[in-house]
Amino acid sequence: MKNSVRRRLHIAFAILTTATVWACGPKMIEDTQIEATDINMEIYQVIQQYRRAMEERDVAALNAVVSREYFDNQATTDTNQDDYGYDKLKEQMMPVLRDNIKKVRMDLRLMEIGVRGERAHASFEYVARFLFTEGGKDGWITKNDFNRLEFVKEDGNWRIISGL
Repeated sequence: MKNSVRRRLHIAFAILTTATVWACGPKMIEDTQIEATDINMEIYQVIQQYRRAMEERDVAALNAVVSREYFDNQATTDTNQDDYGYDKLKEQMMPVLRDNIKKVRMDLRLMEIGVRGERAHASFEYVARFLFTEGGKDGWITKNDFNRLEFVKEDGNWRIISGL
């Protein structure tokens, strides 16, 4: 009987010790291996705002998370023909989302957030499905890829400065 009581006490102690150690570990952003620090959570919230704005085709909400200093070279360094800044993004690309895309579904799997002062980046894998209209005909396109958004802190808020 003493062995049974002693054994139960050992098991209870092991469970309490494990639970205490596990509970004291760093909190992670949901479905990631990224620590949920205050800054990481701020970046995560901007990513979620971006995803919701895309899914709702909400140009104003998308515009709210993009820096006026936005610039992207489309990952090409040998030519500047595909480079664009905030004005082109706002005047040419955002209207396509509003006028030609009928439905968007985006699934993101956040893999990394890095912060250095007033700059940050987030790497993720995404699957995006778009229902679009072109030439009066509807069609679906699916894109699965990896992406990296770059952020800058402006007036106390993180905004996307590159990577859309």
